[in-house]
Amino acid sequence: MPGTEDNINYFKRYSKFYIKDSDVCWRVEATDWISTPNVLEINAVEYYANESEDSDGIAGNLIINKPVNPNPLIDNVAIDGPTFIKPKIQYTYEATCNNLGEWKINTRYPVRMVVDEENPRKVHIEWLRAMSGQFNLDYADYSKTIVVESLF
Repeated sequence: MPGTEDNINYFKRYSKFYIKDSDVCWRVEATDWISTPNVLEINAVEYYANESEDSDGIAGNLIINKPVNPNPLIDNVAIDGPTFIKPKIQYTYEATCNNLGEWKINTRYPVRMVVDEENPRKVHIEWLRAMSGQFNLDYADYSKTIVVESLF
């Protein structure tokens, strides 16, 4: 199968999977993504199906989805910066709208916010705890939802 990052991350040792249109569950015994570039080789053995967890041909109901951006398009244009961040890393946001305003974050969240001294339309944000969460970053009449992802 293609040696994509998603495939390599999912097909680890002891991962279970089904082949499309089959009722047979398989368990990964070994993987090889090194021997052939861009190809992931899997050695798998037939495994028992867990009827209480497996459904619709998915082991453990694991569905790998990309996170959905919670922001409307207008806000993404007004406040430039990443929507999905990691804890304990500093990120920079910039107001790209024509309105003048102040940066605001609800103070109950563990966020450090420092407005850039040279350019007050820029702000530096850092989520201070090693846990996931979500908060709104406001500038003038615009708001951007920032999602803090897990470290793992």
